[in-house]
Formats: sequence, structure tokens, C-alpha cells
Amino acid sequence: MRENGVIISVDENKIQLLTLEGDIRNIPRFDIIYIAYYPIGNILIPKNVAAKDSMVITIKTLYEGEVFDLVKGWMIDHSEDQFSFLSTTGTPTVVDTEDIWDIEITPLSQSINSEPSLSSPYEFVHPYPFMECKTGTEGIGAANELKPRIYPQYLLSEPLLIKNELDRLKKGYDRLQKYDENKRFYPVPKLFSNDTSLGMWVNLGSRYGSSRNRNNSFIPFIRSELTEGPFGFQRVLVTGVAPMNFGIHEEPQFQASYQMKSSYVHFSIMVDISRFNIGQEKYKWSPDEMESYDDRENEIHSISGGFDYGEWSVDVSIMNSVYYAIKHDSLFHKDDIEMSKNGIFYHNRFFRIELFQGFGIDKKPEPVPLDGAENKFEEAAIEAYNESLLSIQNFNTKLNFYRLNLELYNFKFLSPIFSLIHKSLQFERENAPGESQGGFRYSSKSLTNAIFLDYSLDSELKLRGYFSLESSTRKYSESGSLETSSKAYPKAGLSVAFLF
Repeated sequence: MRENGVIISVDENKIQLLTLEGDIRNIPRFDIIYIAYYPIGNILIPKNVAAKDSMVITIKTLYEGEVFDLVKGWMIDHSEDQFSFLSTTGTPTVVDTEDIWDIEITPLSQSINSEPSLSSPYEFVHPYPFMECKTGTEGIGAANELKPRIYPQYLLSEPLLIKNELDRLKKGYDRLQKYDENKRFYPVPKLFSNDTSLGMWVNLGSRYGSSRNRNNSFIPFIRSELTEGPFGFQRVLVTGVAPMNFGIHEEPQFQASYQMKSSYVHFSIMVDISRFNIGQEKYKWSPDEMESYDDRENEIHSISGGFDYGEWSVDVSIMNSVYYAIKHDSLFHKDDIEMSKNGIFYHNRFFRIELFQGFGIDKKPEPVPLDGAENKFEEAAIEAYNESLLSIQNFNTKLNFYRLNLELYNFKFLSPIFSLIHKSLQFERENAPGESQGGFRYSSKSLTNAIFLDYSLDSELKLRGYFSLESSTRKYSESGSLETSSKAYPKAGLSVAFLF
């Protein structure tokens, strides 16, 4: 028996067919002996579609900051970048995956009244190999003779071809089902684009992103973004000099970083690879490039991850190392500090807000007990290490920072990001063993206000710049008294990037 209609669903065992009579029929896949496609200008559905165990798909899109229903109906075909739908009003609609903002899959709970008439204006002729099969319209031949005949455009009659075609359609339904399942883990369908940009930064007034041997201007960067459809795997890879929205400072810094999101998890890793290019010692700040009373900090590497649900995300650092240096007149101290950093984010179609908090403590290492040595070689190594600690003065460092980012989306030409960074450092070092000098106390607090702006000149050229003002207050001991000084540091940067 032949059934004429539109396939509106496919799973492992059956298909659902919306017939020309208004029925939604479940047909086992293994009962299908051929599939014929007919070329007609408009897909007609009956005037009344009976409610049954069928699912209706609603696709929503974002236009000028507002969410609208784009189509409501059934998927009838798909490709890698597009979906074809038959709406409940009988209108065929093609939707680009780029335009999908939201998706809802709901049961067909009541009958649908559509605009087309109940009867089909065509007679669909059997494919030639099946000419003798019954059409289901026997006995009304006179009426059929008045209708124009439509012959099949192509025919699938081999079991393997039928299976491949139904599997292809099933992939489309599975993709939409996956979108619907994963959307609760995404505040917006896409966090990144599919663009790759190549450019460079020019910066003025940098205190943390550069040093005498580290430059953060006129060094190219490449940023590669990938999005595997809405509510899917997404990642961004950055190599070169660029700002870090999670960093302890706002300045562009040399880096190799990777960020990804998939389902309910996100992950990021950053390494300042200039340490390997110029060497560990050259990477560090030297006393003669710092002010008389000054401190500097920048990230060396960072690994973090977290979980997402709806519009909220939490982020926890697995490893976060910060290099710091402190100058107190003629005294100098430099070291690395391991920080614990956490974050909480809120994201919707209007804005994204991020709050980071980090805290770390650094102090003189403790001697290694000799009873842990397994042989004389290890014992000698431990003794040499413990002896080297004798030349290190006892010190204690506490570093704390907060960072608040606010990114706004509903701007026509500019994409502003505001950053507020509060950082505090406390340091105390004792005198060298057997000496009356070398010890000092130092503390500082800084507040940085920064704004980043993006502007696209055209589809292939993009400008980005920032301006920030850091206000720093320092307290330090000198000649037995506690002194205080304050200073403001304006900074700015501009980048030009080509998109491809």
C-alpha cells in the first residue's frame, strides 16, 4: 500500500509520515520497500492535522536584540549548515544554523488548522517498477483523470539506499534533539565565532605585560575561533601578545592560551612562552627598571576549569603561578607565587559579567629532613639543598586580587568591555642571618579601571584598543618610620587585525 506525505521524523525503528489526509502515521522502517520524491512547487499539508504522538519543533532567532519565533513545524531535510522545515501553516522554510538562537521541541497536543485545502490538486504517479501497486485511490478514477499527473523525480528502491537516506534524515533530527538537550548548559548558542584573526598590538605605559627583555608591542598574534554549531563544542586558540580577561593585570601579554566549552564544562590553559624564548633569568624584572619603591606581577601559567548551567558558570583554578618582584630602595626581592583563583560568571544576550578572586602566600622553603634519603647520593643532594637555604632570608608574601569584567552586547558599532582590578600585596623580609640589614616591609594596593573597545572597519579588518588608569598606594619602612606614596599610571594600547 502506498502512502503519500511528508516525512517529519525518523528514528532507529520507524518513520513518521504526515499524510495528505491529515494523519500522522508511524511506519516501521523495515516495511518500506521504496521511497519516491516528487517535484512540486509547494508542499501541501491537509487543512486539519490530527493531534498524535508527534513532536513540533520551534526555532527562535535573535534580531536587533529581540528573540522571535522563526518557524514552528517539522524538519523535512537538512545539510551541514541548514535545516529545511515544513511549518504548521504549510510553508517550507530554510533556516541557517547561524540563525538558531533557541529551540523548543514540544508534543503536538492539539489539532492544527492550516491554510491549504484538504484535497491534493495532483495525482502522484507510481514509479515505473511499481506501476502495478495499488495507489489507494481506486474507484475514483474519473476524479483523478482531472488532476495533473506528477511523476517521481528520483527513486530509492534498494534496501541499502533506503537505509542510507533514512539514516541521513535521522542525523538531522538527532542534531536538533542534541541542541535542545544541551541548550540548558549554554547562556547563548555561540560563545565564539568561526573567524581567524592575525594582527599586532602597540602599547604605551605597560608595567606588567613587558619588561626590558620582554616586549608587548609590534609582536604578531593569531587568534583562531571555532564553533561546531549552536550549543556545541567551541574553542579559541591565541598565540602571541594579547590581553587576558582572567589575568591579574589588564595589559596585553605574550601567551599561548586555549579555551574551550563543551556541554556543561569549560576549560582554559595559558602559558607565557616567552620564558622559554629568552630564558628564566632574562624573563624576570631587574632592579634598575623599577621605581625606588615598586612592585610588579604577571601570570606565568594558568590552568582552570569549571561547570556551566543556564546563565551561570563557576570556575576553579587547578594551577595558577604568578611571578612578582619588589623593590625597596636598594633592596630587591623576586620570586614565584602559587595562587588559588576562583571565578563566577553570569551571561545572557545583553551582557556578560565575570568576577575573579585570587589569593596566594609565598615564604622561605622549609629544610628537607635527611631521614628521607634512600642512599648517600640523595643525602648529599638534600644537604646541599638545605645549605643553600641558609643564604635565603626568611620572608612572607601575601598577594590578593579581585577582577570584575562587564561585557555589553547591544551596541551597534562598538563592543565595550569594562574591567575593574583591585590588587593588594603584603611583604615582610627579615635581616640576613648574622647581619643587621637586608630586611624590610612593603605593602601596596592598586585599583585599575580599564575599558576595551572593538570596532570592525569591514568584514576583513578589525580595530581593538584599550585605555586604563591604575592608581597605586604603597607603604614601606624607611629610617625606622612608615612612609606612604601614591601614583597614577595611565596606559593605552591599539591593535589592528585582519580576519579570514
